[in-house]
Amino acid sequence: MSASGRALGVLVKTFPKISETFILAELLGLERAGFDLTIFSLQRPTDAISQPAMSRLRARIIYLGDEAPTAARRLSRHVAAALRSPFAWASAWQDVALPSSGLSAPDIDSALALADALRRHAVPHLHSHFIDRTGAIGQMGARFAGIGCSLSAHAKDIYLAHPDALRRRLARARFTTTCTEYNRAALAAVAPPGTSLHRIYHGIDAARFQAMPALPAAAADRDDRPVLRLLAVGRLRPKKGFATLLQACALLRDRGVAARCEIVGYGEQREQLEAMIRELQLEARVELRGKMSHRELIEVYRQADVFVAPCEIAADGDRDGIPNVLLEAMSMRLAVVSTPVSGIPEIVRDGFNGLLVPPSDAATLAAALEKLSADPALRYRLGREARRSVLEQFGEEANLQSLVCLLECCLDDGAPIALAEPAIVEPAVHG
Repeated sequence: MSASGRALGVLVKTFPKISETFILAELLGLERAGFDLTIFSLQRPTDAISQPAMSRLRARIIYLGDEAPTAARRLSRHVAAALRSPFAWASAWQDVALPSSGLSAPDIDSALALADALRRHAVPHLHSHFIDRTGAIGQMGARFAGIGCSLSAHAKDIYLAHPDALRRRLARARFTTTCTEYNRAALAAVAPPGTSLHRIYHGIDAARFQAMPALPAAAADRDDRPVLRLLAVGRLRPKKGFATLLQACALLRDRGVAARCEIVGYGEQREQLEAMIRELQLEARVELRGKMSHRELIEVYRQADVFVAPCEIAADGDRDGIPNVLLEAMSMRLAVVSTPVSGIPEIVRDGFNGLLVPPSDAATLAAALEKLSADPALRYRLGREARRSVLEQFGEEANLQSLVCLLECCLDDGAPIALAEPAIVEPAVHG
């Protein structure tokens, strides 16, 4: 990589955020590639804990929300922007006036504050995470500052945004990346001609997420643990399918399958899930573990037999891409059970390196888990192939290099290069 000493700005909504470890991993990778990063965050973190890897990050962090400008200061910024960049200033107000934008007048204030910070720190290019409001603020701020802006789109920000808003942001971006081929195809369907749109998977440090030495194949037929240990990890929200997982746990109990389930994560659905656990009388079988650092989570992975990611499409259209925790579990040689939602079939092949079941189908999910409970050799084989698949397709450095190439091209003021895109993977579903 050849980006040594090159300045780059990165905009996020909240930094650090414990559920967005992929952003931290990318930032550390960009620093390894030689970029001198300035991180702009719209607000301060709300998590009580952070990942240990934060200690390795050298970037300066600017919290735009810390500033409380006076009315006179805001007016001065608007006057200066109207004089310096009349087209950008008028365009920002036009965007806010569009119902499809999801923006409001305070977002222009945030963009003007961002532009001041970009100029103050001599940032030549801004890369903004998420194509929703944060991406729009990033694009406005970059235009006010007279620099380019690129975007990374992920999941919720794609599927909850209005297509017209997506189209405008894609057209204005120097390039846009997204983390699955499924997402890329969805964005391509609304993108105007000439859009620079690229699929770049979130890479994973497979050396870090590594199980204890695997059993030899002959030993995989023996299992002296009578209780199947299930693990699920993610934000407690409908798209994760944890309510379906609880129903499946109740079915396993009713069928006499000895299983315990741990769910690691936090979120707005916690009270609902706690009520379901009581209603289904699963207190002795299911535990909500709350937030964990990666260091703690790796040990929990090592204690599990099966990782469950019963992802669904929520009523509002929200959905996952490829959950990072799914890649982590696969790297840990865990047998995984998931669903063919969004980009998941791009990594999980049913019967080869995991099992896929229909979303929102507790009975089929329970049947797949019962099958894994009864067949330790199958668990061993699926886990072995899972890690191999992650190593082949989701290597951290290889995927990072694609982003580095695009960013270097923007810094050199050239057109972003074309990266090869694979065909969409057709899902196979177990059961």
